[in-house]
Amino acid sequence: MATMMPLRRHERLAQWWHLRSRSEQLVLLLLGALVVLALLWSFVWQPLARDTERLSRSLADGRAALADARRQSDEIAGLARNTPAPPAGDARAAIESAMARQGFKPAGTGIERVGDQRWRATLDAISFDSLTAFIDALQRDAGVRAAELSVTARVEPGQVRADVTLARD
Repeated sequence: MATMMPLRRHERLAQWWHLRSRSEQLVLLLLGALVVLALLWSFVWQPLARDTERLSRSLADGRAALADARRQSDEIAGLARNTPAPPAGDARAAIESAMARQGFKPAGTGIERVGDQRWRATLDAISFDSLTAFIDALQRDAGVRAAELSVTARVEPGQVRADVTLARD
């Protein structure tokens, strides 16, 4: 009594293959190779080509950004070399002279020292435009910058009360 055991999948495939003629096997091999090539082209070659193109554009953008950064760095270095040294002397005197040139009078106690290189001036009524011009002139001419600034609007249009803490650079 002979019993037939069911064939495994790879045995059935091998049997099916051997039942095909030589020309059928050749056609099937060529079709399989063509499918493999199509899959390789669509899932390997095309993504590689897209990534290569994207990376080339990214490289060009990066090189342009690097050139721009180097140009800006050179400009900054040039500005640092050409920056005039702050004038020597008493900063308080420079602040008072700048205020006198602008026609400002500090309110209250005037200009008071609040630290080693810091002074506070309170301007009771000043136009905002004049305040910005005053601060700009102080930094440009006297080497004194506004370290802190508190501005409060007044009832008069365009007028403010300003508490300015000035520091020497």
